[in-house]
Amino acid sequence: MSYYDEELPGGFQDADFELRELTQQANRIEAARKRGICDHGWTQGPPGPPSAPTSVYTCLHCGTVWQTEREMYIAQEDAREEIL
Repeated sequence: MSYYDEELPGGFQDADFELRELTQQANRIEAARKRGICDHGWTQGPPGPPSAPTSVYTCLHCGTVWQTEREMYIAQEDAREEIL
């Protein structure tokens, strides 16, 4: 069984295009981070690890703390809009 698509130009495959899009997205996020904009993409919320239970949501990149999950999602959406 072959997954090679003969119809795509230049010998590229779907995975090549997906990888390019993911790389571009990662580059935009990293450039924003260097400008001081966090995408809040790595978060921890309740209950947290057994050794340190928590009742708040925390960005593990920048340390921002939100009291509710809704606040965190709003901050993530705002950051994504600013990055794009």
